[in-house]
Amino acid sequence: MNHVGWLRGVLTRNLGLKFLALAFSTALWFLVVGEKVSEMGLLVPLRFKGIPQDMVVVRSSPEDIEVIVAGPKMFINNLSPSEIKLAMDLSGAKEGMNKYRVSTQDIRVSGGVEVVRVRPQAVYIELERLVTVALPVKARLEGSPPRGVHMEAVTVEPEVVQVRGLKKDMKRLKEVYTRGIDVSKITVATSIPVMIEPAESAIREVKPDIVVVHIKVRKDEETR
Repeated sequence: MNHVGWLRGVLTRNLGLKFLALAFSTALWFLVVGEKVSEMGLLVPLRFKGIPQDMVVVRSSPEDIEVIVAGPKMFINNLSPSEIKLAMDLSGAKEGMNKYRVSTQDIRVSGGVEVVRVRPQAVYIELERLVTVALPVKARLEGSPPRGVHMEAVTVEPEVVQVRGLKKDMKRLKEVYTRGIDVSKITVATSIPVMIEPAESAIREVKPDIVVVHIKVRKDEETR
């Protein structure tokens, strides 16, 4: 078969299906183009990227941006906030309050829909620095030892852990505590692995987060 015949065969193969697909695409194009353009506003959560190392976002005002989009009604009606991407680049942010302008160029949306405006056009983002400090660990004992048994010494290993959190919060912390240890059944010297109590909301990270509490007891003569 010569090249002309081969090409004619490719073009004419499944000709009915090809005409049907072309007709469907053409009809869809006319439907979309001919449809009236509509506008709709969606609240989109403010996201961040490029946050400087050792900093965290503690507050943004507002937390959501209203994004007004325009396009054919069939596209607009099926659009959800998750399909609109808005991520503020904080790579140049400083500690404290930062003001950023928001423009339509910062927003990505699925095809067929256009971002026409945003409200508000400025947002305020506050960053604070994370610091690591060394703090002593204290064992939190709960309950009372059995009758005739006395706590003679309680030590923690290691005595100091590295605690990471916001700078302003770390200034007020003087120590950290272990989770509660029930001493009501301790009658002999005991060593107990126990986690650092995470109840202090200011703490972001503790290393190590498990310490060993050594409890030395003394018994009365009549209980021996």
